[in-house]
Amino acid sequence: MSSTVPIRGGCLILLDVPPSSSITIDGITRVTPSSQTSHPDGFNRGLFIVDNIPSELQFHLLVVRSGNEKSNSNPGSLPVGFVMLSDSSEGTNCYGYDWVFARKYDKQTEEISNEPLDEVTTRNLVRAITEESGELRNYTMSYEQFMGVSPDNCKSVISWKTRTTLINASYLKKQHDLVHGDKIVPSSDASCESETSNTQMKSSNTVIDGKPTSYPGIPCITSTISARQLMRHAGTKSYISKLDANTRTWLLSGGACNVDVGDQTNQTPEEYVWNDILNKHYNTGNVGQNEDYFLADVQFAFLIFLFMECHSSLEHWRDSVSMSSLSIRYCLAHKPTFVLQLLSTLYAQLSCIEADFFQETEYSSGESNFLIGALRRLCIACDASGETDQITEMIKKASIQLQKMTVTRFHIELLPSSKPDLTDCDIDMTTDAYATECGDNTQQDSDEDDEEMDDEDGPVIVPNDEVEASISRSSLDAQYSQKYGVQINKDIEQHRKEYPLLFAAVTPHEDVVMACARILDAGNDVSLVREAAAYLEDVEAYRR
Repeated sequence: MSSTVPIRGGCLILLDVPPSSSITIDGITRVTPSSQTSHPDGFNRGLFIVDNIPSELQFHLLVVRSGNEKSNSNPGSLPVGFVMLSDSSEGTNCYGYDWVFARKYDKQTEEISNEPLDEVTTRNLVRAITEESGELRNYTMSYEQFMGVSPDNCKSVISWKTRTTLINASYLKKQHDLVHGDKIVPSSDASCESETSNTQMKSSNTVIDGKPTSYPGIPCITSTISARQLMRHAGTKSYISKLDANTRTWLLSGGACNVDVGDQTNQTPEEYVWNDILNKHYNTGNVGQNEDYFLADVQFAFLIFLFMECHSSLEHWRDSVSMSSLSIRYCLAHKPTFVLQLLSTLYAQLSCIEADFFQETEYSSGESNFLIGALRRLCIACDASGETDQITEMIKKASIQLQKMTVTRFHIELLPSSKPDLTDCDIDMTTDAYATECGDNTQQDSDEDDEEMDDEDGPVIVPNDEVEASISRSSLDAQYSQKYGVQINKDIEQHRKEYPLLFAAVTPHEDVVMACARILDAGNDVSLVREAAAYLEDVEAYRR
């Protein structure tokens, strides 16, 4: 009987891989030989093997972009991913490895198949790999070779470990229903998973080749940006639509509206949103683990965006960072470990992305970028913290490290180079100034793009006669106010209490009647439409 070579960890086997396919393992990409350079005979044609994949790393991500068999210049299919978990029971005590991941290229789908190889084929392949005289031994690449790791250079493995510290089997199962060997396909819309599930329910014979990633909607709510501008953000719009009327009004008014919201009044809107999202979507039942799952989602979404070009993952990553930055004061006081982990994760993530990333990310570019505003809020609050304990000092060092990296890599200063020492009470003023600046820039950008927007999201064109009528009403109100100033103020306050949603939706450049006309014309929010109609019927009708 042939002796076997010492083995450890896991083994990856791919069969019939087309020439010029790109294979990414844990952030490192290799390209298979082209059809001109592939060996005409032997087992290396279409065969890709990596073994000794370390089990001490809990999570491994395989991404394959299959090449085009007919054209080496054609990039081929879209990338697909596979989850590989070191604590999986698949293959344990069967082939000598901790686990074996064996798949074959499917010519019908032009992707790596979601189905594992049969047991007999897998056993024969492993035997040919592990035996010293095995036919496939010379065509097997170790994990260290694939990653370009040497005793003096293991940066790629360390970087991957830093970027995936919180991604494990329990998180993947609970948040994304993913287990070892599952195939991931990129999705352009976070709602596609529910749509796919509905399709499956309608047709039980439909086989879904892979699971699209989906995430909960993440709101980015701050009192420094108007309610109308906030509602342009998809995550905020989705989140707000699921709240009761009082809470919705309280949040959109920045906490200034006097409505009954229970015990929420001891929190800022930003704090409330952060806690609400973690309790609703990342509630594990274990103290401290909610933040771990949330941060694991930040890590996972970034990987799927970076290596699988998934737009919904980019949005979730960006919005999660922004939401955290808006509640940074609360997190520093109550969740300092989370803040430290977030800063370390962001440093590792931004260190491996293209230098022109901030010029291409959505919302705006350059200094007014949506994500840059979030990074600034994080660093300003961390630097200004007045605490002197050990973890706060570590947070400040991590913040400084992140600031230096953004300057050297992206030529972006997150803080003024000659900033004075900030105290705790200065944070709100500074972060509000940055947020207002970013909000104004975003508003300007959105105004320039109004022609490209749907009518639902664009500005409302008001006829001239309505504008004149509004001016006339304002003039009459002014005259009336001079004579009955106290009474009209009482009436307005009474109306504000009776129609909180309506008054929260009024923009600075319109009166209540114009707001009613806009709301009734759009017809997007049932509660708003009801209040607008009731106001016109019960209040304005008696002024005629």
